[in-house]
Amino acid sequence: MDKKKIAVFSTGWAGEILYQYLTGLRDGLEGQSADIYMFMSHAVYGTTEADLHGELNIYQLPDMKEFDAALLFANGLDFPNVIQDLTSRCIEADIPVVMTGKEDERFYFVGTDNFKGTKDLARHLIEEHGVKDIWFLAGTPENMDSNNRLEAVRSVFIEHGLEIKEENICYTQWSPYLGATFIDEQLQKGKKLPDAIVCANDTLAMVLSNHLVKKGYRVPEDVLFTGFDNESLAQVYDPSISSVDQRFDNIGRKVAYILKEIFAGHEVEKIHRTQCEFVPSESCGCCSAKDFEAIRRKIGKDRFTERFNNSSFDIRLNTMERVILQGTEFDSLRESFSQLNANDGTYESPTFHVFIDPLVEKSIHDSQRKLRTDGYPEYMNMIYSKDHGYVQNIKEFETRKVLPQLNPQMGNRFYIILPLHENEYEVGYVVLGDDYQKVWDAQMMRKYLERMNIILNRYFQKLKLNALNQRLLQMTETDAMTHVKNRTAFETRLGDMQARMSSEIKPEFAMILFDINNLKTINDSLGHEAGDEYIINSCRLICKTFKKSAVYRIGGDEFMVIVERDDFEAREKLLAEMKEEMNRLKNADVPLYEKISIASGMAVYNSEEHFHIQEVFNKADAAMYENKAVMKGLR
Repeated sequence: MDKKKIAVFSTGWAGEILYQYLTGLRDGLEGQSADIYMFMSHAVYGTTEADLHGELNIYQLPDMKEFDAALLFANGLDFPNVIQDLTSRCIEADIPVVMTGKEDERFYFVGTDNFKGTKDLARHLIEEHGVKDIWFLAGTPENMDSNNRLEAVRSVFIEHGLEIKEENICYTQWSPYLGATFIDEQLQKGKKLPDAIVCANDTLAMVLSNHLVKKGYRVPEDVLFTGFDNESLAQVYDPSISSVDQRFDNIGRKVAYILKEIFAGHEVEKIHRTQCEFVPSESCGCCSAKDFEAIRRKIGKDRFTERFNNSSFDIRLNTMERVILQGTEFDSLRESFSQLNANDGTYESPTFHVFIDPLVEKSIHDSQRKLRTDGYPEYMNMIYSKDHGYVQNIKEFETRKVLPQLNPQMGNRFYIILPLHENEYEVGYVVLGDDYQKVWDAQMMRKYLERMNIILNRYFQKLKLNALNQRLLQMTETDAMTHVKNRTAFETRLGDMQARMSSEIKPEFAMILFDINNLKTINDSLGHEAGDEYIINSCRLICKTFKKSAVYRIGGDEFMVIVERDDFEAREKLLAEMKEEMNRLKNADVPLYEKISIASGMAVYNSEEHFHIQEVFNKADAAMYENKAVMKGLR
């Protein structure tokens, strides 16, 4: 049976409910050979447009033709065009789509009976607690689940002859900050708190109830609160949050059932709904049925574990920053990640991959080259690759495959694919594999990605600055006319050579000083432009002769070559060839500024004779003047 590839699209902020969904999906896929690729961002309203764009770009990464099915966990994915773009690509790839959190008649849908669960919540508030006035803190105007909850509450209020005023509805964009701003604005207008504040999820309920407590109000004495999702943290919160349990694990199991039926070639219904349950608790004034002693013990244990893990996690992030920023070139990243994961992969898990867009390396050396803002290149630079503990040495990887697999025959695998970016610019992506538990703690995963993005961007900026400094240094050490190294570079090189001469291992080199003949004659008769051309032609001949040695222009008509390695071995032969070429040009029918004539003097370094580099230079200088006198006599 061929192994199936299933793409899942979600937001990391879904946290616990996403974990429940994936747990049910994994259990439901038992017996089905399938790998899950979860493309996840931590995009959130309220951040900058650039950062939002950079996060959402991860959903453009997969080529849907490479997958057998796509699952859209749309809770929190209601950003402009994201779901529309994903579904369009799935239709083009002709693969089945199963959605949760948003219905679309073209695709399969699995969700809870939100309407019934929320109506139970509203009836409870009205019939058990006498609530007549509420503020409803919704998610986004586009979110189906949030809108269903609002309509469910509104319908129950109408049944009881009550009304929810539009001014008492706030679309928080899932941001507690916007919810708190709404509450503060209502109070500043002189409005009283309503009987209850109904929140579209538990996080809003917890944060905003605490916001009111800090302002001197009491919950539930002064105002009742309800949430949605029945997260474990909301259950142990003080006061524990009255909520609706959607049982996302059952949703995941139903999704797995649909996939298995589709893969088997069976017909399956499009719409599926599971049951949810209203769970009253302390935030609406009810007595909790929970065992508080057991909860107290669990909190104490979790608190210690959380403190220990956070401490280790922070140490890990600090180590990552220190090791990476020590690098001096792009390839140093590979060494850094290898060093970081050699003995410790505390957070990264047994399967961990880092991919960087090749444009990043090119932009380091070319400031005019911009990074892409949409999509990914055909190939990525693989910086680090560890598959189930086995490190792979791969430099380049085909992006459409997303990640390499050492052994496709292994059991079902699970991967989280996350974006690396600098504001809106795509940098690459990172893969964390074989560990569902990471999905639970959205804050920790976000902290990890945020820190890695900051570290990598700081590192790339450092490399760009180094490259710029090198270019500036090269400009200050390059002769503007001939483009060989200048006197400044030569002085620096003399210092380096002197250090080598003073070391135990003596260098092997020679210095050849060249002085151009006839420059004044050409300047006087043909003009300085012709004289400049003569200098350039003379330099070109020197460089052509001594291809593997550094050439320096140390004066107006003087050049120095420090001859080493292959050129050193062939120095006499190369000088002879150069003289033959000058003789040929002397008799050739060419302009005067091409009839090159150069005097030269060579001095070979002798460790027994020369103790300072200047002594070698002086010897070459003397030899050059002897040669110049001979050439002048011949003229």
